[in-house]
Amino acid sequence: MNTTLAQTYSAIKRYGAWQYADGDQLFVFIAGHGEYDPVFKEGYLVAADTKKDDDARVTYLSHSNMRTMLNNIPCQHIFLTLDACFGGTFDQEASSRGGNDQYTGIGKDEYIKRKMKYKTRLYLTSGGKEYVPDGRPGQHSPFARKLLEGLRSSGGEDGILSYSELLGFVEKVTPEPRKGEFGDNQPGSDFLFIRK
Repeated sequence: MNTTLAQTYSAIKRYGAWQYADGDQLFVFIAGHGEYDPVFKEGYLVAADTKKDDDARVTYLSHSNMRTMLNNIPCQHIFLTLDACFGGTFDQEASSRGGNDQYTGIGKDEYIKRKMKYKTRLYLTSGGKEYVPDGRPGQHSPFARKLLEGLRSSGGEDGILSYSELLGFVEKVTPEPRKGEFGDNQPGSDFLFIRK
């Protein structure tokens, strides 16, 4: 992260203060360095002002604090993407929801309506409890490159890119990205990128 810890908290707090309408979505992307504390089994993001000798980790952004803050933002649909080492420790017990997210026999508007009626709390990280490659200097990381490829696809012919479709773009990146849900996520929810 190129921001200080205070700037990061301030940005998240601004998202929490916004007024969201039904159907609004919040996409949060954080790229930077991460660390993991094996004693407390906690992942952290490194801020621009994080101190290396901070054993108490007070100058880091913990994944548990981030989960709590994001979960309390009054937006119905939130999708967090972390491109950082140890990002998969955002939720160690996360497992992906299986099945086919595509509806057959309904139109685009009905599909969107069905998917957007449930509270969404999903995340995607560039790896698990491990270091992840930054890529070549001046270019995106391998994870970010594939993520952008997915976002630029605009969901194909129907103009809808679902969370599960986006996962298809990053699933072959090494190390394997981690995904799942957190907080108050409701079964049947989804995060949709809709081409306008």
